[in-house]
Amino acid sequence: MTKRTTTLRLLVTPWTLILIITGLFQLFRGAPIDAAFFLCVAALLVADAAGLIRVAGIGQPGLAVLLGAAAALGTLLVLVPRHGIVEGLIVAGIGLTVLLFAWPSPDRPSTAGADAMPGAVRRAAILWSAVGVATCLWEVASFLLGLPSAAAEAAHPSISLLLDPAVDTVVGRIVFVALWLLSGIALLRRGQRQ
Repeated sequence: MTKRTTTLRLLVTPWTLILIITGLFQLFRGAPIDAAFFLCVAALLVADAAGLIRVAGIGQPGLAVLLGAAAALGTLLVLVPRHGIVEGLIVAGIGLTVLLFAWPSPDRPSTAGADAMPGAVRRAAILWSAVGVATCLWEVASFLLGLPSAAAEAAHPSISLLLDPAVDTVVGRIVFVALWLLSGIALLRRGQRQ
């Protein structure tokens, strides 16, 4: 395989395409800050894959550090107002930090292709990808069907609207934030072992 083919293959990885599509959708729905975030991360992935820049991932800290950071950030996420600037900055900071933890180091062989995955991991990746795509399609369909009016939005609720009553309570918010952060730590540690 030539270097050009390898670079082209890296440029069109599913993650890059997902980030680009998500960024464009955020532009369409009128969320330019969200769009800029997703599109900038996609641009970074493309530039790194093309060799224009070299981003070196940082080593992942131990479980105790991750759990401590999750407890501190989770507490902040529960205490700050929902959908506010502070919450957005915390979530963006978590996303960027995790991206650096997961970013492949130049000396580590790439496992971007499905061929490099063991059978069980490949099957799990396909299953979770299907769940992710179905969830995204539900969200997009709900958004588009809810555009005409408030009544249409109520008739076609998004997942976030369905979760709002639970997440609007302190207990619900604690449970949601804890599950979100613990799931992220589990995925990060699982990915590090691969």
